[in-house]
Amino acid sequence: MKLHQTCTTDQAAPSFDHEWQRRAFGLALALSEFGHYPWSEFQQSLIDAIGAWDASTGSERPDWQYYDHWVAALEKVVAQRGLLAEAAGS
Repeated sequence: MKLHQTCTTDQAAPSFDHEWQRRAFGLALALSEFGHYPWSEFQQSLIDAIGAWDASTGSERPDWQYYDHWVAALEKVVAQRGLLAEAAGS
């Protein structure tokens, strides 16, 4: 798999345990490649999501799941950029 040149993740072999992880990865990458946000913005959002998990303690801290943080970061960037319109009639 050849990733976009600005993607600094493991370009040789990203690995996924579940199909939804592959899709989340692809969606984040595609939205960046199509110019909806710079990859660095997504990276910072991911850093922030992991930092928030790291700062949580005790029962507030869920088990470590990398792609849960990935999805949280993607949701944040998509919301901040207004990439999803609210459903009509909501």
